Amino acid sequence: MSKVIGIDLGTTFSAIASLDDLGNPEVLASIEDNRKITASAIYINGNNVTVGDKALNHIKEEPKKVVLQTKREMENDVVYSVDHGKWTDDKDLVDAYTPAQVSSLILKKLKDYTTDVKKAVITVPAMFAEKARQATLDAAKLADLEVIELINEPTAAVLHYASLPGVEVGGRVMIFDLGGGTFDVTFAEVKNKKVDVLTSRGDKYLGGRDFDKEITKLMKIKYHDVHKVDIDIENKKEYLQKAEEIKKILSVKNKASISIDGPKGPQQIEITLEEFEESIQTYIEKIKMLIEEAMEASGMKPSRINQTLLVGGSTRIPLITKVLTNIMGKPPVKGVNVDEAVVCGAAIYAGLKTEKKTLSNEQQAALKDVNLTDVCNFYMGTLAVVRDHLTNRDVVANTIIIERDSKLPVSITKRLYTIYEGQETLECSVTQSEGPEENKEFVNIIHQEDLKLPKGRPAKQPIDITYSYDESGKMHCMFTDVESGNSHEIELTPETTQALDKYRKQVEEISVE
Repeated sequence: MSKVIGIDLGTTFSAIASLDDLGNPEVLASIEDNRKITASAIYINGNNVTVGDKALNHIKEEPKKVVLQTKREMENDVVYSVDHGKWTDDKDLVDAYTPAQVSSLILKKLKDYTTDVKKAVITVPAMFAEKARQATLDAAKLADLEVIELINEPTAAVLHYASLPGVEVGGRVMIFDLGGGTFDVTFAEVKNKKVDVLTSRGDKYLGGRDFDKEITKLMKIKYHDVHKVDIDIENKKEYLQKAEEIKKILSVKNKASISIDGPKGPQQIEITLEEFEESIQTYIEKIKMLIEEAMEASGMKPSRINQTLLVGGSTRIPLITKVLTNIMGKPPVKGVNVDEAVVCGAAIYAGLKTEKKTLSNEQQAALKDVNLTDVCNFYMGTLAVVRDHLTNRDVVANTIIIERDSKLPVSITKRLYTIYEGQETLECSVTQSEGPEENKEFVNIIHQEDLKLPKGRPAKQPIDITYSYDESGKMHCMFTDVESGNSHEIELTPETTQALDKYRKQVEEISVE
């Protein structure tokens, strides 16, 4: 019988989990080294790829061949060039890989931790845009995985918290998720094992890696103070890894030392906790702002929030605990492995979405009371011609169909009208934005197709636009010409079969270890 598992495909680390015989989530360990958390890194050497911690061993000698932080590139139309050692939009390069391809190699490695894996629930940041979600689905296809659903990382984490024996979680909670590359803050209502998500905010480009870069800047300054020469280390993978080590030390000590190789020879430098905390203040202020924004959207105040739940390795930074305690008036909940919370929640959700007949009686009993309601994290709309009341002219503007924080599943129909007499085509566009933007320049057009209309009709003919967002976060869009009944359905899907076939052939030629 094939297993249904949960996967946390992270920026810095990834993990895989399944339900044990009693229905409890169990993080699976690598057969090679028995590690449960795998570095989201790959080392490319021709058609041979090494995934995980072993890939990091090649950073110093062959940094161009080591790919890191792929998750941050999932919504970008780029490839990783092994020759250039970076992400680029030049797709004509040989020996280059899309973010979906790189992620698929990590997924293939995780699959090897167990047997007979065919289906999975995969986690994504709450603020992942549609294109990044589709790229994640592409990666799964390339890894021969059927994705049951994608689930937002903080949502998965709170499922785990709510299901843990010995950890009392209930009432209004804040899920604070600060990982290696992304930040999400989510507010939810928890009652027993029932989770009702209220709102999420976040930044997909804010995480531990940004803190690492600040540490490399401190390294550069301190080397210059001694030798009066500059060294270019801010974006060098070797020093970013050293910076991560310093960050971990500063999570338990007040200072950390490291040796830096520069043009004037090696130099031992020391970085204090105070210096580190001062260097990341800009990010801390951004985090505070997003917490405040999410709190306002949920209609909550710190005094009404029962608990703060931590997710992600970067929450081990002492300053984070201090900030959260000051904001909320109480310290965060302790006693949970913050690295494993997301993948454990994904495994629980995978069990919840699996046919009951495939589960044991004990597993069914464990999942009996588990229930989840999530929200749409973006405004979804379409481009339409509207009258600008200031200029009294017709302009193309963004029209919102589904509001942010709408409960899932949701289906909304909005009626618009054709523009001119004899109009034969309707441009069907789907937009996505973090705010209720009207200006088309500030929204992402994630899909665009044409609907053919009957000839010879007057202007102002009704067009019904229906957007449906299901529980799994999949969008379905229907544009219907009311008079003729002609309609055009847009289902946002991953890459075309042709493109995927090309990428799959390239991936299949690679040996993963």
